[in-house]
Amino acid sequence: MNRRTLMMGSAALLMTALPLQAQERTSVTLLYTATTGFMTAWVAADQGFFADHGVDVDLQLAQNGSIIVAGVVSGSAQVGLPTPTVALQAIENGLDLRTFASTNIFPETSNAGVVVGAESGIEAAADLVGKTVGVPGIGGLLDVTMRQWLISQGVDVGDVNIVEIALPQTGDAIRAGQVDAVASVDPFSSRAVDMGVGRLIGNYLDVIPDGSAAGIFVTTAEWAEEHPEAITGMQLALAEAADFIRENDAEARESITRYTTLPAPVVANVPFPNLGGALEPETSLGFWNRLALEQGLIYELVDLDTFVIPVPAE
Repeated sequence: MNRRTLMMGSAALLMTALPLQAQERTSVTLLYTATTGFMTAWVAADQGFFADHGVDVDLQLAQNGSIIVAGVVSGSAQVGLPTPTVALQAIENGLDLRTFASTNIFPETSNAGVVVGAESGIEAAADLVGKTVGVPGIGGLLDVTMRQWLISQGVDVGDVNIVEIALPQTGDAIRAGQVDAVASVDPFSSRAVDMGVGRLIGNYLDVIPDGSAAGIFVTTAEWAEEHPEAITGMQLALAEAADFIRENDAEARESITRYTTLPAPVVANVPFPNLGGALEPETSLGFWNRLALEQGLIYELVDLDTFVIPVPAE
């Protein structure tokens, strides 16, 4: 037996001795936006939970949620974190998507709501008539929920000018007079308030039923079918991350600081979101499905049982 044959044989023997996770790894680019609700993904990456389950995740920041599905469908990313209404609209438009976990769920513990200028004189939803309100993405969760809140307060949505604005710009956009208000969430709503730039006039998230998903992990049906082990691995890693966050406050806040780029003193006072996990089609997404239909974002209800990939039974 020559040296080359011996080396090849030894390598083959070593590969058979390695655990399956070490032999078969899946690389995943994951698109996210910088809201604390998505922190289970950040912690799962930082603490090695994704890697422990055979998935090498590269987290990439998207400027707003509207472009995340496009990135996943184009193949520039394999997984994205859109809000449910964005994903439902994409399915309405003919895209074959799957979701396998939630980021966070309602009721939310984080500060969220319509942030107005501290000296604007705006006190209630009715005062937004004729004003400009920023949302992170037209048709996204914060947009459709804020519209529903306006309707519940007796405001004609057509009388409010709604424009897109990136969430990290919440305080700056109000201070510069670009908008009169922003439908924002932590950590950006708290930062605007703490800086004295803005104040909250109403929590539009109150219209959302308990158990509804705030954000979801989405991929294409094709990719999910080709990588079932990676899907399961990410589901398990996210569950481990949620448990870790509940027991390790300091390390979790380090991840928030890293992925939102906010100063540590600001992050130190940000409340953690109500962490999600496994999806139940009707409980998690039924409200968004019906709301999207009511607001004309989709024209027929999406088959949620097909859309959701359940966590495998132990």
